[in-house]
Formats: sequence, structure tokens, C-alpha cells
Amino acid sequence: MDAGDNSSFHVSLQIANSERNTLYPARLKISYDNFSGVYELLLVKKSDGSLAIGRNKIPVAENPFSIGAWTVMLNGIFKYKKQRSHETLQVARIPSKKYGVTMPSLLNYTDSFRNLAMHVRDSIKEAFIVLKKINNEPWKSESVDKILYPWMSGVYYGIMDSIQVRSASGILNFTDNNRVDNDTVSVSLNGNIVLDKIDLSKHNPVAEIQLDTGMNLLCFYADNYGHVPPNTGKLNLAFDKDKFAINFANKADISSTFIVAKIYYYPDKKENIWQTNRIPSPPKNIKITDRALERETKLVDSIKLNSAQITLAIWDDAVEDGDSISLSINDQWIVQGFAVKKKPQFLTVTLEPGINNIIFVADNLGAIPPNTSLLEIIDGKFRKAYYINTNLSQNNQVKILYDYKGP
Repeated sequence: MDAGDNSSFHVSLQIANSERNTLYPARLKISYDNFSGVYELLLVKKSDGSLAIGRNKIPVAENPFSIGAWTVMLNGIFKYKKQRSHETLQVARIPSKKYGVTMPSLLNYTDSFRNLAMHVRDSIKEAFIVLKKINNEPWKSESVDKILYPWMSGVYYGIMDSIQVRSASGILNFTDNNRVDNDTVSVSLNGNIVLDKIDLSKHNPVAEIQLDTGMNLLCFYADNYGHVPPNTGKLNLAFDKDKFAINFANKADISSTFIVAKIYYYPDKKENIWQTNRIPSPPKNIKITDRALERETKLVDSIKLNSAQITLAIWDDAVEDGDSISLSINDQWIVQGFAVKKKPQFLTVTLEPGINNIIFVADNLGAIPPNTSLLEIIDGKFRKAYYINTNLSQNNQVKILYDYKGP
């Protein structure tokens, strides 16, 4: 989509395919004369006619200067409108004089850029922006998964760390850090509005919700920034003994339009992790203690897979020098004292629903330190290989998300 309200200021937006018809990774480009900036962000469906705009617009490229937190002034929603000949998205900002974040001062810019920076800032804050759809091609990038799964990149786009609960039945209510400023909030679960435009200075309703098996998307929206901006609403959730909160007053969410929680629920059935008979049992004289898991752990990669059962192939592509490793998944030992050979050996494991942590531990350093091996993860036609480099003070880790859909 592309738009500009005058000959100098232009905005374009690329939107990726959605997750669960709710989460839309996107790339935003802003330009004004000689300035151009490209930002990655998350859009969240609030209704059939609107997409909430994520606060954190992570810069990919900015030239010839950075605009810092000025992008927060573009917070609000995209209103969708379909006409006979075209489709549009119109920006409806959440009006505010204060955002609770540090904005760049024009004095920070050199004389040659100060006037341009002022026009860029004012356009982001006030320009009338209507984007016209120009094609149906979704944005495709390796950044899409990094936006949807924050544990893959460590960058926060408005999605909390994944939460696992042991009960499908939950209760939610609200509190506000400032009860007199008329903060208004809404909540949706899996695309359905649970509570709509609740004025927290007047109401604190209690609602019961029921989770589906697998991943659930709970979205907490700031409808306004109240009389004392920004919005400081807090959503409290309890699933039996599992309790947590979603809070717009948290530093990372100040002036946010939404916060998303990915909540995983699975029936009380734990799949066993098992190994094939192609892996030999460890020698009786080798014993690895759980203290090895307390070493510093280096994250090698984070990936998403669709199968419960995957195969791990492990081998030494250099010199077979007596390296021995132990492997744990979700704090359970799978093999201990496993000798790494020149020829690949295969281990079949069953993933648990949600995030699985695979940790590789060096039992020794072999004849040629450090302890090295090659790991290949195989899921049907999908294959991905990693170079594993461990020692007696550092483990390696691979995170795998398995989103169980239920029977």
C-alpha cells in the first residue's frame, strides 16, 4: 500500500500473511524529501475494519539521520475501507500531548538537517495519511517469524513471552494505575471481543474466558490515552493457580496501542521423549549430573516446527577425537556420555507442545579441544544443520516451538 498527503511526505506499507487472522507483521517506509526510513512492526486486528498499530517500529534503515521515538506519534489504528475501485487504510492516531517516552530534540540535529527533521516529525504527528492498496502480494521476509516469535530475535514488537497454563478456564479483571484519568481498554481472545471499550475509571468488570487447545491469542488494547496520558490500564488473568498480568504501565509498553499474550493450553497429557535403538546406551562408568545444565548456555538458533516427532542427526565432520556429549530436552536427559562419531548417528525425539529447549553438554574436550560436532534437525522435508561448539563451561541450546493443534 502506498500514500502521500503532499509532494514531499510519502508513506508505504507492506503487510505479511497473518497468524491466526490476527497478527500481521509489516514493514513501513516513511520519506520526506531527502529523508527515508524503513521500519518493521506488528499490526493487530482489532475488528473487521481496523488494525492496531504497534508502538515499537524497529528501524531497518534511516538516512540521513534517525528519528528515534517520533514513530510513537503514529500510534493508533489503520481504518479499512473498501470502495468499488480500490481498498484503503486510513491512519487514525490516538491523540496525545504526552507519550511517556523520550523524544529527540530538534537541537540534537545539525543545522543542515534541523528543518528537514522538523518537517518529518510534524508529518508523522499530524499529516493526513490514507494508504491505497496497489497489489495483493504479501510481504515476505525472514523478519516475519522474528516479529511473531520474540524469543527468536530478542526484539519486542508487542508480543509477550509465551505463557503456558494448566487450566483452560480463566478469569480476568482490571486495575488502573491512575483511577481518575478515564483510560479505556478492550480485550479480545482468538479474534473475538471479550470486553469492549471499558472505561477503567468507572468500571472493573470480571469476565470468564475459555481457552482452546494449543495456542491462544489474547490481545489487550488501549483505546485511548486518557486525561493523563498515556494509558496505564492493567489486565489481571488467573487460570486456576497460574496468574499473570498485562500492564500498559510497564516501561516497554508505555504508549502502546496493544499488548499480545500467546497463551498455550494443553490437556493434562504429557508426551514421552524417547530414543531409537540406533543410539547406543552410555557406558556405565560415565555419569553426568544435573549441575552441567547450570553452565552458561549459548543460544544457537530458534525455529518453529510442525511435527511432534523430529530426528536429530549428530556427527563429527572433522577428526573423530573422542568427543562425548550429553543431550537434554526440557530438563530431561535423553542421552548421556554419547560418543560423537565420524558417521552420523540418529536420535528420534517427541516434542512437547509449546517451546522445547534442547541443550548440548560437553562431557569432555576430546583429544582436540573444544568439543565439536554437527547437528542436523530433520522434520520431514525440512532440514537445518548447526555447528555445535561446547566446552566444560558453556553449553549450546536450540529452541524449537511445536504448536500442537489438538486431535
